[in-house]
Amino acid sequence: MGYQIAAIILGILCLLLFCAIFLLRRQIVRLRKFVETLQEGDTQIMVPVDFMTPEVGRLVGEINLLVEKYRRSLAELQHKDETIKETITNLAHDVRTPLTSIEGYAKILKDSGSLSEKDLEAVGTILERADTLKRLLNQLFDFARLESDSFEYREVPVDLNAILRKTAVSFYSNFEAKGEEPEIRIAEEEFKCIADPDAVTRVFSNIIFNALVHGKTNYSIASWQEPEAYAFCFRNDAGDIAPEDLGRLFDRFFTTDKSRSKKTTGLGLAIAKKIVTHMGGEIKAELKDGLFGIVIRFPKA
Repeated sequence: MGYQIAAIILGILCLLLFCAIFLLRRQIVRLRKFVETLQEGDTQIMVPVDFMTPEVGRLVGEINLLVEKYRRSLAELQHKDETIKETITNLAHDVRTPLTSIEGYAKILKDSGSLSEKDLEAVGTILERADTLKRLLNQLFDFARLESDSFEYREVPVDLNAILRKTAVSFYSNFEAKGEEPEIRIAEEEFKCIADPDAVTRVFSNIIFNALVHGKTNYSIASWQEPEAYAFCFRNDAGDIAPEDLGRLFDRFFTTDKSRSKKTTGLGLAIAKKIVTHMGGEIKAELKDGLFGIVIRFPKA
């Protein structure tokens, strides 16, 4: 009789132990899933508790404290980020007005016919610097709008090849000033899709401008069709671009010009990537046979 009671007690203890292990294991699985959710950026939940022991309670308490601290830090960072974006937008607006006035007066002086050759050269330098500053401000303004999701896209039928031709022609004087003539191999057929023509123009313009700033020779612009995409490629000499730079070229404010002597914001390619990605396309940088290239693919659908 004593053996039977002992066996029953032992069985109950084993059952209780099994239940405790099962519940503890389930709690550990839920903790793991919670950590995975936290890594994905969802901080609006707290650690769920199915089975509480003093040790599990302390662990859950510590994790929830960390989550709360992380949540506050994230909120502060987001607030600072929004403040920076707003500051950039306001700065771009505030500087545009006097810059437009400077540009206007410089053009009046240039067209007055009363300036000496030396003075005309000086006015030409002013206009050139004003144009550079205006481009930098536009990039800052566009980036701030893209980052804050306030960049408004239109959706209209466009011919991507026509936009590329028009954009390439707008840079003709820039290539001429460098004594270079790019190799143009743009497909003759229309590349029709629904897109924002201004946004596409901004992408092509930023990439060509980036090539002019950092490249020296071997410029080429091409487009072709693939089974499911329209492809575009912009190439020039590799210049000071190293293989380890390729993964960072589309990062904001990144530039291979360490001295900053080329007066770039490091935002041109970052803006291009944001726009291309928004349109469902892909953009990548590559080095091949001493040439640097940027390849874009827009889906046909």
